[in-house]
Amino acid sequence: MMRYGLAHFALVALSSEVAPAVPLPPADAPHALSLTVEQQDGRVAIALSGLAAQTTQVSYLLEVTGTSNSRHRGKTTLAANVPARLSTMTVDAGKGWCVRLLAEEEGRDPYEIREGHCPEGS
Repeated sequence: MMRYGLAHFALVALSSEVAPAVPLPPADAPHALSLTVEQQDGRVAIALSGLAAQTTQVSYLLEVTGTSNSRHRGKTTLAANVPARLSTMTVDAGKGWCVRLLAEEEGRDPYEIREGHCPEGS
């Protein structure tokens, strides 16, 4: 016959508890990722920023096309209410430049932000 002390039962009780679920952001909450795009003197400056009301994991693909092409892919956790600069790029504008952000946030549908002369369906 096995004997168990109070410490054993306390550990069993603690280990069987379920961690609370992280609340999902409301459907109408603003996206955690945003783009700032400025064109000046034949160049395009792009800044990808993050800000979330609650700690949130995000992943993204930032593509810039024009005179040259550039891609930046990342995944990070945004701390609640702490602004973050995730990426900056400056490229030659050329004709028909396009900035495209494909983003995913924990608990939300993926979304896309486009700036510039982006072809439909790309």
